[in-house]
Amino acid sequence: MNMKHYKYFSLLGISLLVFAFVSCKKALEILPEDKLDRSMMYNTLADADAAVLGIYGQMAGLGEKYIVLNELRADLVDITRNADPWLQQINNHEVTVDNPYADPTDFYKVIFSCNDALKNFKIMADLGKLSQQEFDQRYSDIAVLRTWLYLQLGIHYGAVPYITDAVETVKDIAALNNLSKMPFDQLIDQLISDTKDLPYMEYYAYPAGTSLVFTVDGSNTEKIFISKHHVLGELYLWKGDYYQAAYWYKKTLSAMDVGAPRIEYEVNENRISGGWQFGVRFTRLQEASSLNNSLTDVFALSNTVRAWSFEWNWSIPYNNSFAPGNPFIELTSKAGGYKIRPSQKIMDYWDAQTNKDGIPFDARGKLSYEMSGNDPVITKLTDNATGALSLLNKGGQWNIFRAAQAHLRFAEAANRDGHGRVAFALLNSGIQNTYYYGAFNGAGSKIPANFFELESEISHQGFGAERVDYSPSSPYYFDARDGVARGLWYRNTGIRGRAGMPILQLDGITYALAPAGAGTVMTGYDVDPIVLEDKIIEEASAELAFEGERWSDLTRIARRRNDNAFLADKVYEKLLKAGNPKASAVRAKLMNRENWYLPFKF
Repeated sequence: MNMKHYKYFSLLGISLLVFAFVSCKKALEILPEDKLDRSMMYNTLADADAAVLGIYGQMAGLGEKYIVLNELRADLVDITRNADPWLQQINNHEVTVDNPYADPTDFYKVIFSCNDALKNFKIMADLGKLSQQEFDQRYSDIAVLRTWLYLQLGIHYGAVPYITDAVETVKDIAALNNLSKMPFDQLIDQLISDTKDLPYMEYYAYPAGTSLVFTVDGSNTEKIFISKHHVLGELYLWKGDYYQAAYWYKKTLSAMDVGAPRIEYEVNENRISGGWQFGVRFTRLQEASSLNNSLTDVFALSNTVRAWSFEWNWSIPYNNSFAPGNPFIELTSKAGGYKIRPSQKIMDYWDAQTNKDGIPFDARGKLSYEMSGNDPVITKLTDNATGALSLLNKGGQWNIFRAAQAHLRFAEAANRDGHGRVAFALLNSGIQNTYYYGAFNGAGSKIPANFFELESEISHQGFGAERVDYSPSSPYYFDARDGVARGLWYRNTGIRGRAGMPILQLDGITYALAPAGAGTVMTGYDVDPIVLEDKIIEEASAELAFEGERWSDLTRIARRRNDNAFLADKVYEKLLKAGNPKASAVRAKLMNRENWYLPFKF
């Protein structure tokens, strides 16, 4: 690739990206490649914005690789009869160095664009071409995006070159294969160090009204920019610093506590707003055939619909008029190439569950895939496609971070940090249902046990020997009161509650009758953290299947426990159920941690 073209891809290739951002904003004249002049770049705020938007346009090209590497390598996705040899290699953990899905170059192209932009943002700020706030916002956003890209590389390659300088020449690119590689644990430390003290760490990279937030071609830009708090939560979770992980995920979940618009993660339940209900619903009780499609609205809505923002905090749209287009149509649908499908393992799991009303399946399965003849087809990734699915109609969205994921990650961190009951609440039926202690002062107010504003208010309650008085600054503080005083979390019903699934019955939990006819309440919690962690990861498989989270979940837990079988057994079960003759060989290979990682070569 011509180096000059490569370096300015993010600025000149806008018409090939997700939006027609630059043509809409009139931010940049596109000149022939041989006429490029650096003096014309990075001179104005519009130039800086064009760089940011171009980088996110490059990001759109990673969607297919992200799903393939994070799902097909794990246990929830399998190949179809149409899968090419490269996908077969991924599925069978026999990846060769020439496999295009294993090529890290696409990630580094975006990283190099980030490095170039970060360098030039500093120059612009020094020259007074960006205000301090304009610099802080753009620099921090692109730096966190680079952090996430390196986290993905570390997860899949183990040790990678950590490059933060701008690449200036073709010779620099040729030398990259010879660079030393930073081991994964060291990489996590480096990423935390480079991210935690960035100058702008507010909820949105660019608040409403700033030059990078607008609507064009039916899509809004507000949440194409990475969620900084979510990424820090991920880093600390991998690090094993569970308090910090919980802290940053709680900031994601509690955005409305400080007035950030249109997030409302604290109502991770059957929220009714503008006619949308993000929960499993049957229009006729105990009639399986009456399942509605309310939960698919989470994936199908346009990002301009207000309710969509209740769930998502990072999503990159695809526009039918510009490359690359929605890659998931060709990857998953019958209208495309139909190359990957749900694994028999996850389909059997969903079918083996019973919901809280006695219906014999977990409805999240039927809202994630459908049968086309005898073929199961993943629909979750293409529900948001614009118009009928076809290779000529490739609009849609790559939805990356959402509320359910943040709830589950927070629960994972809280459980490991000694706050299993909080984790259990978010995993199951919510804060209030887990901590409710009956009527308060005759006024009908419900006071969850981990919200104590005044000790005298709860002194008459006789339950919960292990109650802890969390201060409002604690990540484990959830105000879920309902009645005279109403807290922000009063409507929270948990991951399983929203999915219509019953509360998990685990050893170590005791119940008793509550006062004032309030029913049964939890009076003791002493669940083995490993047992709860297993349930959290199992729940993530049902809730987040096909979204690009599974390989990360399995490898993170296996590393934490130093238990390679945690990963190997699950992949083995997938291959065994598929009748794959290589199942045993793959299990044996994955029992060696070195075989978790892809071959690295630019």
